[in-house]
Parts: sequence; C-alpha cells; structure tokens
Amino acid sequence: MTGRRSTQGGFTLIEALASLLLATILFGGLSMYTGTWVRHWQGMIDRGGREDTVAVILDRMVEDLESAQPIDPDPNSAIIAVRFDGSAESVTFVRPALGYQARAGLDDVTYSIGLAGSDRALIRARRDHLATSGGEELPLMRGDLKLSFSYAGPDGEFNPEWTSTTRLPSLVRIELSGSSPRPWEQSAIARLRVEMPAHCGAGEALARCLQRYGSSF
Repeated sequence: MTGRRSTQGGFTLIEALASLLLATILFGGLSMYTGTWVRHWQGMIDRGGREDTVAVILDRMVEDLESAQPIDPDPNSAIIAVRFDGSAESVTFVRPALGYQARAGLDDVTYSIGLAGSDRALIRARRDHLATSGGEELPLMRGDLKLSFSYAGPDGEFNPEWTSTTRLPSLVRIELSGSSPRPWEQSAIARLRVEMPAHCGAGEALARCLQRYGSSF
C-alpha cells in the first residue's frame, strides 16, 4: 500500500521531460524578450548621448559664429575686404581670440568636415589672424557626418554661399547629420551680432561707412 502511494505521487519520465521542455521554452522566451529590451534601451541611451553631444557642438559653433568680426584691414583704402568665407560645406571667419596676453587678439576659425587620422570628423581649425602657419585642428566629432551651411542677409533668404566682401551675413544656418546607426539630423541658427567693421562706430566714420558699406545697416 505504501509503495503504491509513492509511485502515484511521483513524476513519470515523460512528465519530467515535458516539464523540462516547457521550462526551456519559457526561459528562452524570457531571454529573447530581455535581450531585445536591453538592446532597445541601449539604443535609446546611445541616441540620447549622441543628441547631447551634437547639441553641445552646435552650441559651440553658434557661439563662435555669433562672435564673428567684420575685419577691414585698411579702413582708408578704397578696397573693401571684410573676411567671411562661407560655402555650403565650410565656413571661415574672424573672431576675438579666446585667451589672455599672448593669445589675446584675433583668430581665423574654420569649420569643415575633414580627416582626423583615418577617421572622418567635424573639425574646428584655428590660427592667429593673418598668420600663414601654425594653429591647431580640433576634431569635435567623428563618424559618417555631413555638415551643411546656408546664409541669409537682411532679407532673411538663405543661400548656400556668402560672397559679400562688404558685410557679414545676418543669419547662418548649420545642419549636422549622419547615417549611423540610423539616419539623424540636427540644426541650429546663429544670429551674428556685428555686420560692419568696428571703426564704423565712431561718429566721424559713420557717414562714410554707410556710404561705403551700404545704408542697409
């Protein structure tokens, strides 16, 4: 009688195998679900980190551009030569140098896509104004990137190039995009603070500057 109860209360080999199979399926499903969720979560973190990085870079570019100075090398010359070279893929301008003593003065700054070693990168190049050598190139972000600029004058109409030698653009639109891991794009607009050379602020020079650079200022 005791032996019969023991046999009826246990598992048969088939029942044990079925239970093991069900447990395997259950844990396999949980593993797949957890792995997918973790990958999605990691992707969200990566995208958020990239968006934060791009936002910081765009803020830096906007700050640089908004500090651009319309340098006229010879205010008394009949030749106008305000320095601002803007194309669809790069921009070069003059801004006050960031520093003290030996670093005080003006810098030529260029933003473009180039190579940092063997990697494609967004590069900020800097050198002392009017220097023919030296300076530095700082890669701000690496990867499969595309950088695009467009420029607007007082009329607010954006164009892919800025060719004026008499004034700076009023607005510069910056677009930075990439294709990895998924296509993405972020943009910002810089509103330049100054559009004509500093010497035009003097009362005796204002009328001559308005005549020379145009009354649209």
